[in-house]
Amino acid sequence: MDPVSAARAFVEELFPGALYAFVGGSVLTGHRTGTSDLDVIVVLDGLATPYRESLRWREWPVELFAHSETSLAVYVGDGFEQRRPVLARICAEGAVVTDRTGGRASDLQNELAERLADGPTGLTTGQAERFRYVLSDLLDDLTGATDPGEQAFIGWEVVQATARTALGVGRAWQGNGKWLLRELRTHDAKLADELLAVRDDPARLAAVATDVLERAGGRLWEGYRAQGDPFHQPLRHMPSGTLSGETAQSTGMRRLAAISGATTGSSRLWMGQTHVSPATRSSDHHHGASETAIYVVSGTPSFVFLEDGRERRIDAGPGDYVFVPPYVPHREENPDPSQEAVVVIARSTQEAIVVNLPDLRQH
Repeated sequence: MDPVSAARAFVEELFPGALYAFVGGSVLTGHRTGTSDLDVIVVLDGLATPYRESLRWREWPVELFAHSETSLAVYVGDGFEQRRPVLARICAEGAVVTDRTGGRASDLQNELAERLADGPTGLTTGQAERFRYVLSDLLDDLTGATDPGEQAFIGWEVVQATARTALGVGRAWQGNGKWLLRELRTHDAKLADELLAVRDDPARLAAVATDVLERAGGRLWEGYRAQGDPFHQPLRHMPSGTLSGETAQSTGMRRLAAISGATTGSSRLWMGQTHVSPATRSSDHHHGASETAIYVVSGTPSFVFLEDGRERRIDAGPGDYVFVPPYVPHREENPDPSQEAVVVIARSTQEAIVVNLPDLRQH
């Protein structure tokens, strides 16, 4: 049985209700070996917790990645941010083995293929200097090593650091293990061949690594400093009249930003006010990866969510606090027909993430 047919049969047998699924990895390419496994991503409706599992199905070794649509988007995004788009490659470069959504799998393939083709963003100054420092430090160790064993171990670190530096400054994707070599061959096949040819010759390896280091901006060791002083920064005062309305807004709700990247330079915390009009309710939604804390200043807002499959309502009043964990479907209501509700919001992301849902059961 060919790999795509095997993956399709695997998904149909173990996950007959899957929204869609992909198979990818070495098994679909000329890199396939006798130990290559099926890399299978299965997207399931309402899966509470994503997981990865290694198993054997019939004669096939399988690396299974089980996700909801929400968790897959988060994990793919993390891969792009880390410059190691493992799941994105399985989706974009693999094959769709089932799709019960009318084409969302193919749409995702096309979207991720474009994102992969764009490459990662350019390095910040700090990231570029870190690549240069690491390689400079390793080259010093390689030059000074006299123990053959230490020399061998340092040499392999130099090979990898040279590859990562070339990929970083060349705005190319990174990888681990065999994928580091594959990414380097795609980006600079000549350099990949040179590193393989000199990996056991410290002097020649140092020459190749030094050439890459010069292309990256040159040696950097003495004077390298990773950061300044994060402990002595000025406090910021935001008087009540200076809150900003330059933030995401929803019908029936007025949001004012107090503490944010734009107002105070905060990087992780956002804090502000929300004024909820009388007799208003939001749509069912979740806030992605954001943790959200709510303090009720005035009014009697309600917060509705599911517990054990049934709707539960928290009716809050002034002085009460409510915590909304990441990805939890819920809605906010102000049942009072005459008084607005005012709440203070604190969240763990700068972006106001609102993912609207058909109902509270959807995730």
